[in-house]
Formats: sequence, C-alpha cells, structure tokens
Amino acid sequence: MPSRRLLVRGAMLVLLGVSALPVALGPRMSHPAAAMKPALPSPTPSPSATPPPVEATPDRPAPLTLDLAVGQMMAASFGGPVITPGLRHLILDEKVGTVLIFRDNFTDVAGLARLTAQLQALGREAGLPAPLLVAVDEEGGRVMRITDGVAGLPSEMELGRRGPQGVREAVAATASGLHALGIQLDLAPVADLRTNPADAVIGDRSFGAEPSLVGPLVAAAVTGLHDGGVGATLKHFPGLGGAAGDPHAAMPTDGESLNQWLTTQARSFQAGIDAGADAVMTTAVVVPGLDPTGTPALFSKTVVTGLLRQRLQFAGVIVTDGLGMGGITTLYTLPDATVTAVRAGNDLVLLNSVDAAYQASAIEAVKRQVRSGGIGMDQIQLSAGRVIALRARWPQWAPSVMDASATTPAIDLALTRR
Repeated sequence: MPSRRLLVRGAMLVLLGVSALPVALGPRMSHPAAAMKPALPSPTPSPSATPPPVEATPDRPAPLTLDLAVGQMMAASFGGPVITPGLRHLILDEKVGTVLIFRDNFTDVAGLARLTAQLQALGREAGLPAPLLVAVDEEGGRVMRITDGVAGLPSEMELGRRGPQGVREAVAATASGLHALGIQLDLAPVADLRTNPADAVIGDRSFGAEPSLVGPLVAAAVTGLHDGGVGATLKHFPGLGGAAGDPHAAMPTDGESLNQWLTTQARSFQAGIDAGADAVMTTAVVVPGLDPTGTPALFSKTVVTGLLRQRLQFAGVIVTDGLGMGGITTLYTLPDATVTAVRAGNDLVLLNSVDAAYQASAIEAVKRQVRSGGIGMDQIQLSAGRVIALRARWPQWAPSVMDASATTPAIDLALTRR
C-alpha cells in the first residue's frame, strides 16, 4: 500500500510542471437577466490563439489541458440535499474540482457524510488530478453551516477571550468533526479587524480591533484547523471591519490609506499567513487608498496580486468571496465577474449560484479569454497548480481506493507549508 507521501507526490510534479512554464459568502444567486448587467470588454475569441501543446519531458510533465486547468479554479454550488444533474455536469464535464456546501445541502450529519463521499466518487469518475475539494463556512457563532456532529464554536469575539491556546484547542475540536465528515477546507478564520462601529457585516465575527492581540488569535485558529486535519482560509482580504456597510447588499467603501492598512488589517492577515494558512479570501470592498482606480478589491490586480501575492508574499491559494453577493451582482454578470477575478490573480473562484448553466457560462467565459490571449495560459496553469497542491495536502481519497495508474498530483508535504 503506498505511503501518504507517495500518494501526494504527483501534485508537486504538476505544480513544478506548471511553474516551469513562461512565466468567495453571500447568498447564492440564480441567473439574473444578462441584459441588465454591464458587460466588460473582452478580446474576440480566436481558435488560432489556442496555446500550442507543450511536449512533456522527465523534468517537466505536460501541463493540464485547458478544460482541466480552468475546472480546478472553479468552486460550484448547488441547491438541495442531493447531487443535481447540473452539479454532475459541472464535475464530470467541466472538471470543476471544488464544491461549496451550504446548510440546505444536507438534512443531517449522516446525509452530509454520504454527500461528501458521493462527491469524491464523482471527482474520481471525472479524472480530476487531485481529490475533489469540499469546502464550508464554519467560523463559529452566527456563521456555522454544520451545527450537529461537530463541536460548536462561539463567535470569534467570545472565543478570543480564551487566549491563543484556548482558540487552538476549540478550533481543533471543530476541525476534527469536519474532517470526519469529509470536509477538507474551512472558509475561516476571519482575520478582519473590526475598527469601525458602523461595520454591518463583521461585528463579533472578528477577534477584535487591535492587531497585536488579533494576530496571535488568528494564527492559533489556523493552527487549530490544521491540528484537526482541515485547511484554513483567512478572510476577508484586505479587511472588511473598517468599512461601513455590507457587500452582501451593496459595495462598501473604506477610506483608509495604504499606511493605515499596513499598520492594521495587513498585520492580522500576515500573522495568519505566517502560521501557514492554506488560502486567503479576497472580498468586495472599495479601498481607494489601496487602489486609486476604485476597483473593488476582489477584482483589483493591484490588491490581489500586488498587495497579497507580492507585498505579503502569500504563496498559497487566493480564493474569491462568493460572486453571488448583492454588491457584486449589481455591477457584474457572473461570467464577467469570474473573468475579472481571474485576471486580478485569484486562483479559486466561488461561483456562488444554484444555476448550473450560469456557472458553466462563467467557466466558458474564462476559457474564451485564454483561447483569445486575454488571460495567459501560464497564469491558469499556476493557479490550478496551487489549488491542486492544497487538495493534495488535505486529501480525502483513501489509499485503498486510489488507482496507482492515475495521474494523482502530489507533493512533498514539506514543500506546501508556507
């Protein structure tokens, strides 16, 4: 029986292969009328612009196909407690590699365990290059998707009073329950500092307002999730707690300067990154001090790539907040939002819709951009490689069901630690 190290070895080959190339949750929304959404300009697709195949060598495995690479960058949602035909299509045909679970997707913990097992079976049937990733929002307090079968958590504000060790132990207990149910990624902890009393979305979801106190608590939560066998996601970058308003309803604006941000929100996120967070979620907030163009942070290359990837040196998966939030849907169609988010540097897109056809149209929009040269294939390969590495780090495929001949991506686990 192969060892865990051997099982995950292929993902590093994929990641190294793509590296050798030239160099987000609101309510799920059904398909709105596309005519009511402003379309973003995009290059005209040209079949001749399709990137040529790269010949594989022992030192550089062949990159993923366009369909497979883009599919690894997408997180699908669905309605109801059973796998829908639309979700089957997204996994089997569109090669979507992540599914986001909401409370209406299961009736009890036994049903959730069956669902995650069925999703993994679909992922294997689809020939995905790593175990399908099942993600959930399990912050604690008022944001708990799973309330039975796992240890409950109070809000971060309350939990933080226990100190870093208390946070770590409580979060680890919850993570162990998630892991047993087949969940590999928690969209938590919240790293936002709550510095504005007029904030309408963070509130007691934050550990507090002082970065010197919040940072160690965020780091402890990340470590606790890892102790329990689940990946950790810092959110909501670059920080929501300083803005008045709620992006689930309308796009908020934060007036802080870059210098203010560096001494506040950036420090709590940096603490979580230094603790080894697997992912960071970008969100819909306008911060002119960080991007003078007024582009919402989630769609801003200056924020996503410039600040998070380069300035804070985050090497893991950058995941969007849910694209079904009202602050986004009033400005973008789902295809436009998906393309713009990928261009900004996000690796994993939470499509956040129960309409499978609408989700498929967003996936196709990204592929058209790659074929036409609007988005580089090298960028797509790198993003897919990061997501695959995360999934290989927290796998749910057991050795007994692994096909030794399968191209399962992998990794020396030490190399995935950040």
